[in-house]
Amino acid sequence: MPRTAHLLAALAACLVPYAATQADPPPAPLASGTVELIGWLHVEALSFDQATVEVRVGGSVHTATVSRTGRFDVLLPADAEVLMRFEHPGHLSKEVVVDTHHAHLGPGGKGHRQLRMGVVLELEKRMGGLAYAGPVGRLTFDAQGGCLAVEHDRRMAPARRNKAIVF
Repeated sequence: MPRTAHLLAALAACLVPYAATQADPPPAPLASGTVELIGWLHVEALSFDQATVEVRVGGSVHTATVSRTGRFDVLLPADAEVLMRFEHPGHLSKEVVVDTHHAHLGPGGKGHRQLRMGVVLELEKRMGGLAYAGPVGRLTFDAQGGCLAVEHDRRMAPARRNKAIVF
């Protein structure tokens, strides 16, 4: 075997074990009925360092990571009602309810469901002291066939101010 072939064989022998140990493990399969929500957050400043996405389900609160581009990924459990809260300093907070009951029904419900959504947060200074009266949206699955239903509610109310009064 020529010297170059020996060097290539030795190099290949060194690289194969290294590559095998550095590879990511295969992703775990998602549970049947799981709803994978992929979303994008938009804020005026286009900086997401202080953006938060809270997911409240069954009495517990989880936080989703928001990427530099505003993307967030959340796995929602089957047969649950989830409240998602989106916040960024200087912007009005928004809440969205996601009800995963019946997500397993119909042709789209085999395995896990995947939803995509976008959330735009408005600057507080442009809203005239108003805030949303409640959740701005509700995502549910139809009990007859598992089709996604989307409801919007953009009613506004005077914002509650929790500031100290100075005398």
